[in-house]
Amino acid sequence: MTSTNNQIPNDSEPSRPFTIVQFTNAIKLTSTNYITWKAQIKSILIGYDLFKFVDGTHSAPTKTITINSVTKSNPAYTTWMRQDQLLYGALVSTLASNVAPLITQTETTQEAWKILEETYAKPSRGHINQLKDKLKNLKKGNQSITDFMQQVKGCLDILASLGKPQDPEDIIDYVLRGLDSTFQAVVDAVQNRESMISFAELHEKLINKELQLKNEGASSPVAAPVTAMMMQSKSKPKHRPNTPMPVLSSLSGSLEICLRLSVRTLVVYSI
Repeated sequence: MTSTNNQIPNDSEPSRPFTIVQFTNAIKLTSTNYITWKAQIKSILIGYDLFKFVDGTHSAPTKTITINSVTKSNPAYTTWMRQDQLLYGALVSTLASNVAPLITQTETTQEAWKILEETYAKPSRGHINQLKDKLKNLKKGNQSITDFMQQVKGCLDILASLGKPQDPEDIIDYVLRGLDSTFQAVVDAVQNRESMISFAELHEKLINKELQLKNEGASSPVAAPVTAMMMQSKSKPKHRPNTPMPVLSSLSGSLEICLRLSVRTLVVYSI
C-alpha cells in the first residue's frame, strides 16, 4: 500500500496548512479483515501525525471565541473541522461498499472509527466459538505451507484482538493436525522434542520439508522410466534361435564325417 501526502493552504490559519492523505491500493475493509485494515490505516495516520483525530487526543476546539466582548468564529475550530473532514473522506475510501453505510450517520472521523471498532472488534461468544472451530479444522490440503500458516495466523490474530489469545502449545497442535502424511517426519520430530517449538521455527521447518518434497517430485519422473526399463529387460525372455541346439549338433557331426571321407578318397587317388 502507498499513500501520497499533499498540503493545501489554510486561509484561516496560514501557518497550519491542511494535509490530504490519499490511500492508493489500500485494503478495503470488509466484515472479515478488520485487524489487517486497522493496522494499515493506523500506521499511516500515525506517520502523518493524524491519528490524534481518531483517538480523541486532538479534540475539537470551541466553535466560537470571544475577544473584547465580541464573539466570532474560532479559526482553530475551522482548521480542525476541515482537516477532520479531509481525513474522514480518506477513511471512507478504504471501506467496502457494504461497510460504508455503517458510518453514514457519523460526522467526525473519531465517531466513524468508533462505530467500525464496535462492529468488528467487539467480542461475541458466537464469533469467538466460530473462530476457534475454524482454527481446529484448518487443513493444509493442496495449498502451500505459507498459505496454510497464514490462515492459522489470521485466526490467531483475530482471537488475540478479541481478548482470547491461544495457548502456544495448542497453536502448534492446530498446525500439526492440519498437515497431511507427507509431513509426518516433521510432525514426529516436533512431538518428540523435549522443548516446545515456536510457531516461526515450525514454519521454517515445514517450508524446508515442502522444498525437499518438490525436489524429489521433480527428479522422480526421470528415474521411473529407467527403473521400468531395467525391470522389463529382466523379465523379458531371452531370444532363442529357430533351430534347436541338438539339430545344430547333429549337423556339425555329419559335416565332420563327410570331411573325413573326402580326405580318405583323396589319399586313395593319390596312391
